[in-house]
Formats: sequence, C-alpha cells, structure tokens
Amino acid sequence: MQRFIIPNQIAKVIAKMTKSIITKSFKFRISKPSNIVLTRLEQTLYLCRQLYNASLQERRDAYQINRVSINYQAQQNQLPEIKVTNPEYKDIHSQVLQNVLKRCERAFGGFFRRIKAKQTAGFPRFKGANRYDSFCYPQTGFSLTGDKLQLSKIGKLKIKLSRSVIGKIKTCTIKKEINNWFVIFTIETLPEPLPKTGKQIGIDVGIENFATLSDGTQIDNWKYYESSQKQLRRAQRSVARKRRGSTNRRKAVLKLRKIHQQIKNRRSDFQHKLSTHLVKEFDLIAIEKLSVLGLSRGILSKQVHDVSWSSFFNMLRYKAENADKRLIEVNPAYTSQTCLCGNREKKSLSQRQHNCLKCGYKNHRDIVSAQIILSLGLSDSELTKAVGL
Repeated sequence: MQRFIIPNQIAKVIAKMTKSIITKSFKFRISKPSNIVLTRLEQTLYLCRQLYNASLQERRDAYQINRVSINYQAQQNQLPEIKVTNPEYKDIHSQVLQNVLKRCERAFGGFFRRIKAKQTAGFPRFKGANRYDSFCYPQTGFSLTGDKLQLSKIGKLKIKLSRSVIGKIKTCTIKKEINNWFVIFTIETLPEPLPKTGKQIGIDVGIENFATLSDGTQIDNWKYYESSQKQLRRAQRSVARKRRGSTNRRKAVLKLRKIHQQIKNRRSDFQHKLSTHLVKEFDLIAIEKLSVLGLSRGILSKQVHDVSWSSFFNMLRYKAENADKRLIEVNPAYTSQTCLCGNREKKSLSQRQHNCLKCGYKNHRDIVSAQIILSLGLSDSELTKAVGL
C-alpha cells in the first residue's frame, strides 16, 4: 500500500485547526408540544429512569451476592433481550438506551475514583421522578431544520430558536425543568474572535459587592436568594402543612420549585450579561483562583452559594476562549492584605478601607485587591510570553 506523507506546513495547519475547535452548548425552550408528543416525551423519560435504576440494582446485587463486577458492555448486550421482554422499550431509540447505561457507568466510575482519592465516596443512588430529568441522543436519531427538531420515535418539535446554531451538532439532550421542556445541543465549532481593545482588568469578587474591578467600578450584589427568603418561607410552610402524597402537596411543591427556578434564572441572566460585557471590553481578565468549595463550608456559606462565583468564572472561561481573549487565574494569597507599593498589612473583614502606612495610599480595600490581582495577572502573562507558551 502506498504511503502518503503530509508536508510539515500542512500538518501544522491541520494541527492548529484541530486545536482551535471548541465545544459549546446551546439551550432552547421547546414550544408547547402536542399531547401525543408530550406523552411520548414523558414515557421516554420514565422508561429511561426505570432502565437506569434497573442497571444500578443489577450492578449492586451482582457484587453483593456473587462478588462480580458488571460493566457497560455486559449491560449493553442485554438490550435486545430487554426489548423482547419489555416491548415498550422498542419505542425508544437504541442510542438513547445506550446513553442511559453509560450514565450509570459514569456514576460508578466517579464513585470508585472518589474512593481511590480517599474522598467521601457517595454510592450511586436510585433516581426518583424528580432526580432524573433528561435523556440524550449522543450521535444520531435527531435532525434540526430551521426551528423544527425531529426526534426519532417521538416526532417533530418546534423550538424557540433565539440564535442560530453554527457548527457540527454532536449531541442532543432533551431536559424537563418543572413543567417546561428544553433541548440542549452540544456542538463543535471554531472560535469567534472579538475585536481587540488593548485593555486589561482585574476582578475581585466579594459579598458586599458581587465584583470590584481594578478601574474602580463596583458591581452590586443583588442577593437573589436572600431577597426571596420571604417568598420561599411561605412556599415551604405551605408544603409542610400538606399531607404527603396528596394532590395539594404536589401543587405546593411545584410552586416552591418554580420560585427556586426563578432565582436561578435571574442569577444566570445577570452573570451572562456581566461576563459577556467584560469579555467584549477587555483583552486580558485577571481573577483569583478561589477554592469556592472550601469557602462555601464556612460561616458565610449561604452568601457564597448565593453569589455563585464558580458559575460566573466558568462563563468567563469559555467566553474568553471563544472570543480569543485571555483569562488568567492568580494565587489569591494576600491579595487583600497587600498594597501596590508591596507593603503587606493584615486587615480584618470589617475593615473596608485600605490605608497604607508605608506609602499613604488610600482606597476601598476591594479596589486595591482588584489592582493587585491585575498586576499579578500581567506579571504571569509576561512570564508566559517569555517561555513561549
């Protein structure tokens, strides 16, 4: 067989193109489906949950009784037999069923990984109706034409296409949130660089203000969860007063879930708008590499969960990558105790003003912290350039 050798220049171009491909997700709401399609969606979700629980039980019982470990391949080989004994599974696309078994496989993989790392393992649990809310077409079985989505074994759905989907669709996930249905496309695409502005910024996140920028801008913390406490307390009392299993209790739980969903949506909308603005305005963004999990276990755990720094940082990461901007994470140690002149003085959390005894510089402590974060980010950026990374 003749061997073809790719020239070095072509190989470099191919490698660069492959490296630049990024993965993005698009989430769209499904317009009210017909009763027939809605029944098929509910039935598919129900049967997928039953299969997941059955696969989990099989793995658990096989090990407890016979000390035998069952893997994904062994369970996948049983799918034809399952369809014979349970004909209702013939109405579900084969790759959707395979994905359910892979989900169970990943749950056990995470369990054994945590044991190996000597962490709290958390054995995979059975999924109730409120804990299993999605199914996935991992490769085939779906097609998108305009705002019409065709799902195998389910039918045609109309989605609210708020923006165009550019790229190769890899997976299609159907998710139920309370009474609404959504579709999530995972796509592979090339980055969409934004124009360079030549500006840099440092960001210090906090609880008094959601974020403070090194240019002196302070962004309010809207405290979405805390401001909804009165509404939540009423809804929670209503649930507590209802008899378990009753229709009225289900209605009360649904109302409570809607309030939580509204809080989540408001917070997400705010963070999306802020992160998009920052990525458009600045070429380099410096943030702290915080251990949010550790902070969420302290006395301010409720406030830390409310501001949701992790989700905000994740938005900045993927948006900066897509826009060809730089996001640098710096060591947070002493950023709130250090002055621009290098002098370090310990401050309590209640001390909100920075007053350097060495150089006399005065400012809000969060603004100074943001300026220190930016200086550290710029030094890291110069070091990266120096070593050619």
